[in-house]
Amino acid sequence: MNLNLRSILLVTTVGVVCYIVNYSFLSFMLTNYPWVAKAFFGKGSWWLDQPIYVKVPYVLVIAPLYEELIHRRIVMQFFVTRGETELGMLISSITFALHHYLFGWGWFKAVDMFFVGLVFGAIYIEYRFTGSWLCHTANNAMAAAFMIS
Repeated sequence: MNLNLRSILLVTTVGVVCYIVNYSFLSFMLTNYPWVAKAFFGKGSWWLDQPIYVKVPYVLVIAPLYEELIHRRIVMQFFVTRGETELGMLISSITFALHHYLFGWGWFKAVDMFFVGLVFGAIYIEYRFTGSWLCHTANNAMAAAFMIS
């Protein structure tokens, strides 16, 4: 499906809402259950300690691009072309979650990213790579906005 203005607004809105839900859930858990942070959250990714001129391009451009290439365009598309779309969504969401775990975010964030991966996968099914990339970028733009504020 081609992306028109309405589709672009839809996928970017989904990305923003995804971030708000994600942020709200994590804030609730970390505020009400502080042991969660110690037990499952991890140290965070390498880019957290970088200067702003490294953080912002990484979060806004590089991460959404290569993560969508790997997890949706390669992993998920492998299954989609074989008629196993639901399995592709599941496997690509698992690899997306593991990716975040391996990059230092911990198991709690990995579980969270599994569900975010399902959303990006659903967007991929309807709007292909450009749609999932825009959704992911909109999600990360919210994180970037909080980093620089």
